[in-house]
Amino acid sequence: MANLRQSWVSSMITTGIIAISLLMVGSYLLLAHNLQDVVEQWKGDVRITIYLRDGFTASDVNALIDRVSGFPEMESVTYVTKEQALEEFKTMLGGEKDLLDGLDEKPLPASLRLTPRSEYRNVEGIRSILSRIGDDPLVEEIAYGKDWLQRLEKVMKVVNLIAAVLGGILCLAAIFIISNTIKLTVLARKEELEIMRLVGATEGFIRTPFLIEGLMQGLAGSIISIGLLVILFQVLVTRIDPTVFQILGIASLRFLTPATVLTIIVGGMTLGGVGSLASVGRFSR
Repeated sequence: MANLRQSWVSSMITTGIIAISLLMVGSYLLLAHNLQDVVEQWKGDVRITIYLRDGFTASDVNALIDRVSGFPEMESVTYVTKEQALEEFKTMLGGEKDLLDGLDEKPLPASLRLTPRSEYRNVEGIRSILSRIGDDPLVEEIAYGKDWLQRLEKVMKVVNLIAAVLGGILCLAAIFIISNTIKLTVLARKEELEIMRLVGATEGFIRTPFLIEGLMQGLAGSIISIGLLVILFQVLVTRIDPTVFQILGIASLRFLTPATVLTIIVGGMTLGGVGSLASVGRFSR
């Protein structure tokens, strides 16, 4: 505590550097967190539609529904009759539904709408489901937006790669900046360390105050970074047009989870404490 009072300027600078570094990392995590929400929302729209042939009995259709519902990849199966399909199509046409006048009463086929479990809403998961269905005689055609799903997965691979590289760079930059700032702080108190050694202080006695100081600086810096992140988040949410959220398919942006916030705090304290010990250790050598 005495160290903090005697060198409050350097302590404030170190705390500020830690706060700025963790703010960069927190901003990245916030972006990645919400990007993942958008992707999960888009993947949530993945459906498989099985169009059924005519001429089969209700028991045949029910048998197919029971079989498909038993797939481990399946979350739900919905049967859509010809009448329901026609009504949905009329709703889609809106004011142009009169175009259907004169057509057969049931121009659209009955179908099954399959919703896979979240972990199977990808190309490999869909292929697994299709392989289970096989060449069922009731099946006329299967549609699931193959091209769209493949493009989404390619885009996400690129995004995840960029995010991983960017996140790694930010974390390394934060560690480098914080460790060097703490090192300069320790070197600025060279005389203090020499005096402590001259009076016979042990290494543990010398390092403990620096460890406590580093932990407190890390704690203060992480709390400040989270506070700034909350302010920036609130400003961003109020400035974004609601139509943007509609386009992305999400209700709004979400802040970091409590676990992530705790990770930032623990990470800040760890960087502060370890950085202090490492700097004192280098000086000792």
